[in-house]
Amino acid sequence: MAGAIVSAAVEIYSRMSTDLLPTPAKAHYIFNLRDLSKLVQGVLQADVGYIREPVPMFRLFCHESLRVFHDRLIDNTDKKYFCDILSQMASKHFNQDYAAETFEKKPIIFGDFMKVGGDPKDRVYEDIKDTTKLIKVLNDYLDDYNMSCPKEMKLVFFLDAIQHVSRIARMVRQPRGNALLVGVGGTGKQSLTRLACHMAGYVCIQIELTRGYNYDSFHEDLKLLYQSAGVEGKNTVFLFTDTQIVVEEFLEDINNILNSGEISNLFPAEEFEAVINAVRPRAKEAGVSESDRDGIYDFFISRVRDNLHIVLCMSPVGDAFRARCRMFPSIVNCCTIDWFTQWPKEALLSVSNEFFADVDIGVTDEVKAALSVFCEVIHTSVSAMSDRFFAELRRNVYTTPTSYLELINLYLSMLNDKRKQLMASRDRVANGLQKLLETNDLVAKMEVELTALGPELKKKSEDTDILMVKLEKDQIEADKVRAVVSEEEAIAKEKADETEAIAEDAQRDLDEALPLLHAANKALDSLDKSDIAEVRVFANPPEMVLTVMEAVCILMGNKTDWASAKGLLGDTQFLSRLVNYDKDNIPDKILRNLKKYIDNPKFVPEIVEKTSRACKSLCLWVRAIDSYAHVFRTVEPKREKLVNAQAELAEVQSELALKQASLQEVEDKIKELQDSFDASVAAKESLQKNIALTAARLKRAGKLVTALGDEQVRWDETVKIFQKEIDNVAGNVFIASACVAYYGPFTAQYREMLVKEWIVKGQELGIPVSDVFSLVTNLE
Repeated sequence: MAGAIVSAAVEIYSRMSTDLLPTPAKAHYIFNLRDLSKLVQGVLQADVGYIREPVPMFRLFCHESLRVFHDRLIDNTDKKYFCDILSQMASKHFNQDYAAETFEKKPIIFGDFMKVGGDPKDRVYEDIKDTTKLIKVLNDYLDDYNMSCPKEMKLVFFLDAIQHVSRIARMVRQPRGNALLVGVGGTGKQSLTRLACHMAGYVCIQIELTRGYNYDSFHEDLKLLYQSAGVEGKNTVFLFTDTQIVVEEFLEDINNILNSGEISNLFPAEEFEAVINAVRPRAKEAGVSESDRDGIYDFFISRVRDNLHIVLCMSPVGDAFRARCRMFPSIVNCCTIDWFTQWPKEALLSVSNEFFADVDIGVTDEVKAALSVFCEVIHTSVSAMSDRFFAELRRNVYTTPTSYLELINLYLSMLNDKRKQLMASRDRVANGLQKLLETNDLVAKMEVELTALGPELKKKSEDTDILMVKLEKDQIEADKVRAVVSEEEAIAKEKADETEAIAEDAQRDLDEALPLLHAANKALDSLDKSDIAEVRVFANPPEMVLTVMEAVCILMGNKTDWASAKGLLGDTQFLSRLVNYDKDNIPDKILRNLKKYIDNPKFVPEIVEKTSRACKSLCLWVRAIDSYAHVFRTVEPKREKLVNAQAELAEVQSELALKQASLQEVEDKIKELQDSFDASVAAKESLQKNIALTAARLKRAGKLVTALGDEQVRWDETVKIFQKEIDNVAGNVFIASACVAYYGPFTAQYREMLVKEWIVKGQELGIPVSDVFSLVTNLE
């Protein structure tokens, strides 16, 4: 097999380099011995433990040949020519019968990424025949990537995308593998590269352009790349696009990295020394002497070339790509080229199906499926029109996947807004029409109401007059009762004033007696048992002691001798009896007997105190009781008079309350009648206002109905027009989105042809589209 592989590889290289020569449109058709070595290098990636048989070995050889030579070809003619060569090699060197069309219809895919999350050392470069399983694995990688990266990436894995991502994964996994991805914008070059790096477990680095980004800034970013790949030994992918080429010197440095791995004067002296010191331990492990600085630096550059993989993304549009291939040959010679062609129909349909799958656009599943097909039809028709446009006017128009994605995204964003706008316009006119119909019904209803309100107003007026007569009659009766009650209130007030005067007079006398009573109690408060015992011990009491005790005995109803006095003093309840003495009911006889003691000039507290302090208090008590008794006898008749007056007042007030209750009952009845009368008057006035308002409304409504009578027909037609536009909004907005996304570069004649073709194709697919299309109307 080795001889067959070498012979076939050399013959393929020889024929490709001889037959497919570079032209202005194919400036990258430059084949050299590096391509032959890449083919052999790819074959050697296989593990002999897995690929031993002739057929798998032949498929591997075909795969590597396709990757090295076929993937850079730009048109179907060249690709068919290469497939014919490969088919010839199959029969000539491998004894295999392989038709040329088989390579296109059943593409061969090899890869080492089928075990998600496996150890890189355990990766096996194998033939991947199960496309369904491959798509699932790629989706798993994509989900893992989106979980680990802040910016989510959405990809649809149609066959073209699967082939490209497997090619990029192969290129970056090869030793010193670099890639040149060529295609118009939106073909997924950068997205697929990021995913392929994630699948390989590599770090993907891309410069970030800012204001003032220049050649020095680019060198600083390159230093970081060299640090990652050469010092840290990380497998690093540098993703660089032609939109990031601020100055052409950027490509000069890229050219040097691809060719030799070294950029002149990249590191200043201090940074160069830091790099040497950082790499020295690794170089020593590799057998480089620590003192050999040149050897260490060569080891550093070798690590950079081994670990740094450059992926260049460029567009073939214009002359820039051709000029750069000529000026910087390493971007062709040292890179494996993958030419991104226009998306095939299968790819276009897969993308549109994916976008419409989980989106509710208010149409049936059949229409949604037709819209997915319509996306592909429109894109294909624009491509065909672009070729015609170039043939007739010599002006290029590029239809890119970006335009296709813009078509779908614009459609999804415009559809709901336009549908809401049309529904709002329809509802506005429909509401006006509904209001007009309601007004007609309201006019008829108000005429009936106005006719019914006349008798009701007449009856309400009669009821109000009856209530007025009854109210006046009851008011006269109430006035009579009110006069009687007023007289009774005057009598009661006079009686109350008289009672109050008696009470005040009695209270004044009582206020005079109360201090005397308080004086008597105060005199007793100063006595205690020892004071009583002091008086009691006298065998022959002094005169004033005997006089005081005789007065006390008179008040207490005892004999007026010293033996009775001592007995009284010996009573343990003596002081309590004095305090609780019944001073309001002292008999006149006791007061007459007491008078001679009260009139005694020596019977005063000052004189008695000289003989006995205790007797002084008893003297004070006797005199206070006597004074209180005389005052109380003056107050008592007045109190009796007050009680009689209060009884008379209560009787008068009781009679007055009855008459007041009777008056209140009459007044409540009058109030009830007044409320009924007020309510009746209010109802009458309300009814009058209602009649006037209804008449005014009826007049205005009649004018409105008359004025808008002709508008009713026009509004009804307008509602139908809006409804038809709503029914066709899915197709109309789609064509409007296609116009915005695609037909800008075309002249008016070609635009009109495109729109007519789209309308016919849409109707053929069963998509509701208006026969007459207006872009302005659908973009309003």
